[in-house]
Formats: sequence, C-alpha cells, structure tokens
Amino acid sequence: MERLLSKPETAATRKLIVWKELYATVPVEKQKCFKFWQKDKKNMTGTKAVLQNVSGFALPGEILAIMGGSGAGKTTLLNILTNNKQEGVRQSGMVLVNGDEVDETTLRRMATFVQQVDVFCGTLTVKEQLLFSASLRMERGYTRAQRRQRVEEVITEMNLVDCQTTLIGIPNRTKGISVGEKKRLAFACEVLTDPSILFCDEPTSGLDSFMAQQVVTCLLRLAAQGKTIVTAIHQPSAEVFQMFHKVCFMANGRSAFHGRASEILSFLEAINDDHIEVPFDCAPADHMIKLLSVEPETQEYDCRRIERIVEAFERSDQGEFLQRVVHGDLSGSVRSLQESGNRELQKIPCYAASYFSQFWALLKRSFLASIRDPLLVKVKLFQTIITAVVIGLVNLQVQITGDTIQNIEGVLYNTIRDMNYLFLYPAINVITAELPLFLREHRAQIYSADSYYWAKSVAELPQYTILPIIYALIVYWMTGLYASAGVFFKYLFVCILQAYVAVSIAMFGACVFGEEGAAITFMPLYVLPMRIFGGFYINYDDVPPYFQWATFLSWFRFGFEALENNQWLAHGTIENCTAPCPAKNGAEVMLNRDMKPVGWHFWIDSGILVAMFLIGRIFGLIALKLRTRFAK
Repeated sequence: MERLLSKPETAATRKLIVWKELYATVPVEKQKCFKFWQKDKKNMTGTKAVLQNVSGFALPGEILAIMGGSGAGKTTLLNILTNNKQEGVRQSGMVLVNGDEVDETTLRRMATFVQQVDVFCGTLTVKEQLLFSASLRMERGYTRAQRRQRVEEVITEMNLVDCQTTLIGIPNRTKGISVGEKKRLAFACEVLTDPSILFCDEPTSGLDSFMAQQVVTCLLRLAAQGKTIVTAIHQPSAEVFQMFHKVCFMANGRSAFHGRASEILSFLEAINDDHIEVPFDCAPADHMIKLLSVEPETQEYDCRRIERIVEAFERSDQGEFLQRVVHGDLSGSVRSLQESGNRELQKIPCYAASYFSQFWALLKRSFLASIRDPLLVKVKLFQTIITAVVIGLVNLQVQITGDTIQNIEGVLYNTIRDMNYLFLYPAINVITAELPLFLREHRAQIYSADSYYWAKSVAELPQYTILPIIYALIVYWMTGLYASAGVFFKYLFVCILQAYVAVSIAMFGACVFGEEGAAITFMPLYVLPMRIFGGFYINYDDVPPYFQWATFLSWFRFGFEALENNQWLAHGTIENCTAPCPAKNGAEVMLNRDMKPVGWHFWIDSGILVAMFLIGRIFGLIALKLRTRFAK
C-alpha cells in the first residue's frame, strides 16, 4: 500500500551524518593517600579518555550499528551524536548533518531517538498511545483524518495490528503487551512524523533472537524509505548482524573498523597477523568483539592486539574511504548531501503542536491514567471510607457539653490531618512515577513543561474533590458536629481546599526531589512541624517567639481555624457545662484557642488556603522547569 503521508525523497529529507575527530573524557576518582590523623580525606578527581579521535559517517538508506565491548565508548559516541548532554563528560570535535553543525533543537526537528528502556503510560492502549503521539507531533499540516490514517499505517508497518486495543500495561500491576511489542511501539511512536534520522540505543536488548530479528526487520523497512539509522548494539546474533548495512566497532574509545558488515572477516584476514586468527565458520560479530576485548590478566597483550587492529583499519580501504567521506573528498550523491544543508528546518517551530493542543491531549491522557488504574483508585477510596468511618464511630453523635468540647475539636483537627495524609503522600507517588516519562517526552520536544504540569493538575482535581466529599459526608453526619446544611457545606469546602493544598505541596516536593524515596523521606521534615503549629497541640500565643513565624506558614492552622470558626460560632451556648466549665459558648471556645470569634474570619482563612494552593502549584511548576533544565 502506498504511504500517502510520506515526505518526497529529496536531498533535503535525506541526511548524511558525519562526525570528525571526537574526543571525550569522563571524571574518575583516585583515592588520595592520607594518614589517619589527617582531616582532609577527600578523593582526588582525574579524567579518563572514553573517545580518542573518533571519526565516522552514516548514510541515508542504511543502518549503521555501533558495536563494542563494555567501556568501548559506543554509548558515549551515540550520546554525542544525539546531542544528549552527559554529566561530567567533556567533549570536542564536530558532528555535521548534510554539512552543517546543528544544535539540539534543530536535531530534534529531523531526528528521533529510541532509547533502550521503553517508558509509556501503561493505562493507554497501543492505538491510544499512537493517537496521542500523533496529536502532538502532527498537528500542523495534517488533518485529524490524516493523523488517524498515519496511525493505521504505522500500526501495520510495525506489526502491531493484533495488540492495538491492548493496554500497554504497568509492571507488577497491570498485564499488558509483550517486551517485543513494546519495543515496536517505541519505534512506531518515533516514526509517525517520518523523521529523516533515527537513533536507537540497544533496540534488541532483552529480546530473544526471533523478536530481535523482527525489530531489525522493522529498521530495514525504515531504512529502505531513505532514513539514516544509527544504533548502538551490544552483541547481536549472527543472523541479526548480517542484516546491518554497515558496522562501526569501537575499542578503547577508538574506531577499530567502520564499513560493511560482510567485510569484517576479509578485513581481519588481510591483517596477516598470527595473533589475529580467523577461525573457520566463526560468527563475525562475536569474534571481532572478542579480539577487541581486554582481560585484566592479559591487559598489556590485549591492548597491543587492539592497537594493531586499529592501525590496520586506518591503512585499509575502509579506513581510507571513511577519511574521504569525513573530509568531503568525494563526488556524486554523497557530495551533494554534504552541500545541501538543512534550510528546510529553519521555519519549523520548537513544538509541533500548539499550547492548547498539548494541554488538551495531556489532559485526556492524565484523566485516563487516573481512572484506569483500578488498584490506586480502589486503595484511595478504601482508605478514605475506612478512616472516615473509624472517626465517625469513635465520636458517634457526641453531645456537646463542657466535657466533650475537646472531642469535637479533635474531630475538626483530625479532618485537617486526614485531608493531608490521605492525599499528600499518595500524590507524591503519582508524580514521581510519571517524571521519567515526562522528562523523556519533554526532551524530545513533544510538549512543554507548562502544558504537562497544568494538564496534570486539572486532571487530578476530580478525584481530589470527590474523595473529600465522601469523607465529609461520613464524618460530619456520624459525629456530633452542628447539624445544619449551611455549616456542612462550609465544612465540605474547607475539606476540599485542604486536599488541594496537600496535593500542591506533594507536587512541589515530588518535583524538587524527583524520586519517591527521597521525597517520602524528606517531606515529613516540613509537614510535621506545620502540623505541630496548627493550633490544636499548642495555642498560637503560647508558641515561642522564635517560632511565631512558622504558624503563618502552616496550612493546618488556617484549615483548623476555619473549621473552628464554622462550628463554634454556629453552635452558640454550650449546655450542661458544669464547673469548672472550659467555655460557656462557642465564642469562648475560640478565644481559648487564641482565635478571633468573628464570622468573616472564616473567609479570610479560606482565602489564605486558596492562596497557598495556587502558590504551591506555581512553586511546583518552577521546580519542574528547573528539573528539566538540570536533569541529565
């Protein structure tokens, strides 16, 4: 079937990648010698070369496989080619696409990167994931019908027809598609826009030989469309190895071979060295990697062997051809690609979709994720109901007397406490679990941090509204709180506000720490003091002067004060209050707590909670943006 949405094959869409004289070093730690009485026991930092004068090229219509043993430098080389910044790595050299140096933004407009670990929203089906990607990557220049048509084409191309209505799945929670299907889905998402360049990091990792061949077959089909494909791969099977057009073997940060996969054995035989033998009927990839490996026991001998292979490659026909391509000393189609440039990309905006389209697509995905995770929804609902029922049974229809004032105040403060602990820490888990997916998609310039953050915030509001309502309906009418519809709705309003503030604090903490364990460990250091200054355990005027400022940061305080105001000003005189009577009426109860017994103060406290909710969200967005800037 003819691909109706494919780009025409022109020099502008065919991309030649050339890298020249790449050097890269990484920091290493060397233990500093010290005596036991010396105080300075810090490690000294040195450097290690991971790439040394590496040059190469990748042609359109071909798959280039970068191979080598552990520590050979293939991952560092792929990261440099994809403009993926690596912490601590210092690099030099040039990477050219059609003769031009390109920055990260320009590269993302022409290239996509399929990473080794596949990260998806597990509550979407395969087709829903592709439609989501299409809506964000293909908004401009395509109608909705064309996007759906392109999704159907890609589903067929990547052999995902049988699983298109299956949930992707959540590890250890929801069963989904297989590892091989997930890998093909990763390719499908990246090729929706028909990119000119495709980078892949270990595309066959974790797959059996049959599934690995299927994945590489998909790559061959993409290469046949004129795409330039560069992949790092560890140790493929003999069948998979023969499917690559060209291979680049790395050893000790240098290029040991760069040429056709079928020429490996003839290259080794031409070296004519007794120490570099070619056994009969050997697997070329396995044998080459074995020759380029360094064992600790024979390190000096192995390094000399690698040096002979590298020098032989530089003198070989493959090495001479590489130098001609790198230095532009060629004619014909390769030279025309080097001179064509990338002018067609200058007018393409940073994001393919508008802000509204990003927000709407992310809102739908976030909402589906929240309602399709049955375990999380059921656990939250169960916790809310059980907690509310227990509090209701303990304080079942308490009659307000002088002796039970503290009981009622305990109910009010437990309400504020529960609105925090029921929702704050679970919300941290939700955000930190999605951060890897967000960072990957944001780096790929699929959507902005703002659109993701606000869509996620809006999508979570329904559940953090419904659950406080369920809690309030149970607690308020089971306990002895003032039986009035107006007072109840104000109580309900404060419950919802407290839940919103708690989730805002959770989002801020999750974005700051980035990892659930760290956030869960450090957030109590902030939350628990705020609870102490909430007004229940110690009156405001009794707080030491050096901690007075902290009471104004406690959202527990303003929620508790609002509920106290709502309850006691409506109650009026307290009956059966025998001496010693703590308070004769609701106003005295508030005065005993150092609170102002005036009705309008309820709205002051509520307004402060709204402000805290908004400020928390804004701080969370700032933290998320900083994380996208500094995260590696």
